[in-house]
Amino acid sequence: MKYINKIFSLFAIALMAVACDPDAESYTPGGLEEGNQGICFAGNYTQTVEVEPGVTSFILTLKRSVTDVAGSVDIKVLNNEENIFTCPSTVLFAAGEATTTLTVETPSATAGILYNLKLAVSGDNVSKYISGYNEISVNFSIIKWEPIGTGYYLDGTISTFFGVDPSMPMAVKLERAETATSVRFRFDSPFARVATAMDEYGGYDGYPFNEESDVVPGKYLFTIDVTSQGAALSPVDLGMAWSYGMFSIGSVYGNLSTNIATYPLGIYNEKANCITFPANSLYIKMADYKEGAASPCANPSYLYLSGDAYLESLEATK
Repeated sequence: MKYINKIFSLFAIALMAVACDPDAESYTPGGLEEGNQGICFAGNYTQTVEVEPGVTSFILTLKRSVTDVAGSVDIKVLNNEENIFTCPSTVLFAAGEATTTLTVETPSATAGILYNLKLAVSGDNVSKYISGYNEISVNFSIIKWEPIGTGYYLDGTISTFFGVDPSMPMAVKLERAETATSVRFRFDSPFARVATAMDEYGGYDGYPFNEESDVVPGKYLFTIDVTSQGAALSPVDLGMAWSYGMFSIGSVYGNLSTNIATYPLGIYNEKANCITFPANSLYIKMADYKEGAASPCANPSYLYLSGDAYLESLEATK
């Protein structure tokens, strides 16, 4: 690796979104009818399923109260929007199983369109004395990613523990998607490349402090979800391994802690076209250091969603 300050601080350890429909019918647990296993759908009445492009199926879970013998339940389709969904007509439980899964196929679904599937369980093993649902409604979509140009990522994670410049921008090709609950951005890890050039905005085409031996070949994708709460970076391997092993980063809140006051989410400033991860928002860990212990990062990180947004931030600090 290139210039690195060897003195760094000790580390400290630190798909389905669902919403309940209050009008949906559920039942208070009671005594099951004789010989009935109490099979029902697990989870809430309304379930939201979002998958990445290329994924052509998803899984639903069923549960039951009586588990000592094998059992089965019939599946009825109450609504199949545009006939997108294909699912089995029967689901089986092996003896001893309290839960099982049902795989729904979606080979002809189009990205960016919301489809609805309503299912019901029926048969001798379906009881009215259960805490779950005999019917569910699934809102399904394939996430539609659209390229939005080049952004600039300024990293505060590595620089927190090594003496490298946190203000060096790395040029990244951005994609954007809208989901049921968020706006999402993603880009390939710039750390998985050795910087060989800069663009007109001063952005490096990789990580300036890497050598070829530091790069681990593979696909490493940064994904940032922006919700009403704030911006969260999903845990991601950087594709970079110095003498401490593979580096990984992600949001502290929601992954290592539920203390949002101490470990805030990122801030999306739509007007400035920028996402800021403030101090203690992101963590970093290395696979071979302290058994992969994670530590919050004191330096902020920034993602500017365009070159102009990055240049405007430089002007604002003059």
